[in-house]
Amino acid sequence: MIRQFLSIALGLSLLGTLPVNAAKSEKDEAREAAIRFFDDYAALQKNDKVVGLPNMQQLDAISQHFIPKLHRIFYISLREQHRCRTRDKVTPWSSGDLFTSSDAGFTSFTIEPSIPNQFGRQSTVHFSLEKDGKVQRWDDEVILRKENGQWMLYDIEYHAPFAAQKAGKSLQSIIDKNPAC
Repeated sequence: MIRQFLSIALGLSLLGTLPVNAAKSEKDEAREAAIRFFDDYAALQKNDKVVGLPNMQQLDAISQHFIPKLHRIFYISLREQHRCRTRDKVTPWSSGDLFTSSDAGFTSFTIEPSIPNQFGRQSTVHFSLEKDGKVQRWDDEVILRKENGQWMLYDIEYHAPFAAQKAGKSLQSIIDKNPAC
């Protein structure tokens, strides 16, 4: 009887430690990085509306979330946009929200736990936009890569069926078109 009691007590004590250890290893740092980006981007949108490419000050406010390659692409795109303006050409990337499928942006979001992919990790982002008493919902994918020990934004894939010009494309593929004019 004492032997059974000890076996049961030992088993329960081992089970009691599993959730604590599992919780430590299940911290989803990639998802947390995506949440921080979209939180910071939403705050930037409230204070300083971003339309099309972020200007240099706006880019500085959110670029700490980008892998260096994506930051360079934005910088090159801003230079290209300026070049087009000075030549009186159509200015690319000058309208809409580049960080979601919806050109009108979003009013709220939630992000699912991340899963591994070929670049690092990805998460589905559920967006909603409340406008004129109507709610529009869609999902996009945020792709994250670990660089210099932290998870950073690598790309965003647009999946909303209503976004005909963006559907099936990604942030990088849209802004990495140089020369644009």
